[in-house]
Amino acid sequence: MSKKKVNNLFKYSVYLVILLVIIGLAYSVYVFKKSSSGENSESFIVCKDENNCIIALHIHSEVSIDVCSKQLDLPLEAGNKRGTHTHKERNILHFEEKLAYNNKTQKIIDTEPLKLKNFFNHESVNMGFSNTCINDKCNNDLCDNTPSRVRMFVNDIENFQFHDYVWNDGDKIKITFGGE
Repeated sequence: MSKKKVNNLFKYSVYLVILLVIIGLAYSVYVFKKSSSGENSESFIVCKDENNCIIALHIHSEVSIDVCSKQLDLPLEAGNKRGTHTHKERNILHFEEKLAYNNKTQKIIDTEPLKLKNFFNHESVNMGFSNTCINDKCNNDLCDNTPSRVRMFVNDIENFQFHDYVWNDGDKIKITFGGE
């Protein structure tokens, strides 16, 4: 093989290695972004028969709480580990459990474990939350000398279910207490 062909082969091999490294880095960034955004959530359905199914969920939701223009953080490693809870990621709700599932309607039969109140009322969280209060602030309490109230938004749309809201994978929940 001539020296020129060897040099060309070496040059193209280097280009190929560089291209593979770039593709590998891009894939790594993609996987990291996907896992930190909650898109890595999993669920699958298992049925013993047509009327006896469960859904195994592994879902996440972001929660932000703003009280009188101050951010409140959810406690880490709090909540019922067999229900809604947090891990080490700041202000991310997790749920990893099996629930009864209606395969005909494709709905969870008992959504009670996914209601926000089950997380906020848990002894390790102990942060009151309802349509009238968040933590120690209740409607008509003052923020900057202004009577204020609790509001909740899910995916940027105001939601009036508050503590009874059944959260879904990928929800961005914002709870505020302040003047309008």
